[in-house]
Formats: sequence, structure tokens, C-alpha cells
Amino acid sequence: MHSNNCKFRSPERWTAPVCVVLGLILILTSNPAFAQDMPEEPMAPQAALEEVERRADEPFSIAAAWETLQRRFEAGGTTMWFLLFLSVLSLAFVLERFVRLRRGKIAPPGMADRLLRMWQQNDVEGIRKLCHRRRRSTLGKVAIFAFENRDRPHEQVNAALGDIAQRDISKHQMLAYPLAAIATLSPLLGLFGTIIGMIDSFEVVAIAGSLGDPRMLAGGISKALVTTAFGLFIAIPTLFFFHTFRLRTNFLATVLEQDTSALTNAWLLNARENGAAAGSTAAGQQKGAGHEG
Repeated sequence: MHSNNCKFRSPERWTAPVCVVLGLILILTSNPAFAQDMPEEPMAPQAALEEVERRADEPFSIAAAWETLQRRFEAGGTTMWFLLFLSVLSLAFVLERFVRLRRGKIAPPGMADRLLRMWQQNDVEGIRKLCHRRRRSTLGKVAIFAFENRDRPHEQVNAALGDIAQRDISKHQMLAYPLAAIATLSPLLGLFGTIIGMIDSFEVVAIAGSLGDPRMLAGGISKALVTTAFGLFIAIPTLFFFHTFRLRTNFLATVLEQDTSALTNAWLLNARENGAAAGSTAAGQQKGAGHEG
């Protein structure tokens, strides 16, 4: 099924907003006032080991995990706010796909079988009512158009049905693309924050000169790597859901195609065969009447 009537918005409309957002990210994250915090006063080696062991021995608790998350978030700097925005955006698109990308929205289960049974029983009014109840689904739109135009040529109706189905499937496919964009931007934005943090850390060592402690550099890099970790934390599940929804869309498109083919074969081809049979019967009756005359 192919559609030649699908219209997509011109990419120039999105150029200005994208440039503004990227400009804000570059300005905020590259400004030292908004970048990662300066490394704190380093601890003694023995005290640092004891602190690490103490944290490892602590039992898991939601309060402690939340405190750690807040500390890491603050250490990541302003870049973490952009990552938080991407995570909220990703969650919104995932929830939207879970709600709208359902079989009942595209090809309601059992609908094609019920329509075929009603057709065999000559229940025209029942077909109209069922199609009206399911008119918001893609199969409902296809069924309404096929039933109302069942007397038209099969090729024309089939082409129109393909356009109707393709438009709906294309919408579902396009609504999954933002997840791919978020999965691509998150690790890149996290890496950008990491580079900014490393630059700040090297500036601290350069300012301290010979009095600088190498542990100041290690602490700054550790804080900077938080942005990369959060970027990957967002990108991995987002990419998983993107491929899951693509697979789900392709599966529902296949089910829709099967149901549409069953309805068109029953309504269009059979109606055409019945019309041809009725025409041949009428011609035969006229021919017999002519011989009798």
C-alpha cells in the first residue's frame, strides 16, 4: 500500500527552533558559571578508602539512593537539566505510544470476522453500525470506505484503501522517530558535559600550578563523567522502546493488510462476480425470449 498524497512539513520550519535550542545549550554549558562545580578539597588516601568502604557497606535504602542521585545531579552541572528535559520528553512519547499504538486503534481483533459474517447474512445495517462504532480505528475507516464504494471498480477502491491505511500507519511511524532523536542526543549531550567538566578540571590544575594536587583533576573528571552516565541511562531504554514500537507498528500494519484483503475480496470481488452473473442471466433470458418470438 503506497500513498502519494501524504504531505510533510517543510524542514525549514524547524531550523530556527533547533538552532535556538542548540545555541542555549552551548552558551550555558560552556559558561564556567554554569558548568561543573570546582573540585572540593581532596581527602587523605586512608580517609578516602574508609569513606568508600563505608558507602559500600551501607544497606540499600530509598532515602540514601535519592540523596546519592541528588548529589550526582548537582555534580553534573547545568547539562543535567537538559538531560532531565530529554528524559521527561522520552517518557511522554513512550506513554503516548503505549496508549495509542494498540491493536484496537489500528485493527480491532475480531472486527473483520464479524463483518464477514454479517455480509454472509446480508446484515447491511449491522455492518454500518459496527463500522460506525469503530470509525476511529484504521480498519474502521477502511471498512466504511470499502462498503460504501463496493459497487465501484475494484482497482480504484483498492488504491484508495491503500492510501487511507498508509496515511494512518505513516503517522504511527513518525510518532516513534522522536524517540530515536532523543536516544541519539542524550549520549552526545552527556559527552559534551563531560568535555566541559574536563576542561574546567584542567583549568583548576593549571591555575594551581606546582601546588596543585593530581587528585583535584581526578575528582573533577569523576564529576564530569556523571553527565555521560546519565546520557546513556536515558538513551538505552529510549532506543529499546523505539525499536519495540517500530516492530509493533510493522506487525499491526501486517494484520491490517490481512483484514483489509479479506474484506475487499468478500465485498468487491464477490459483488463484481454476482453482478456479472446477474448480467449473463438477464442476457440469457432476453436471448430465449427472442427465440420464442
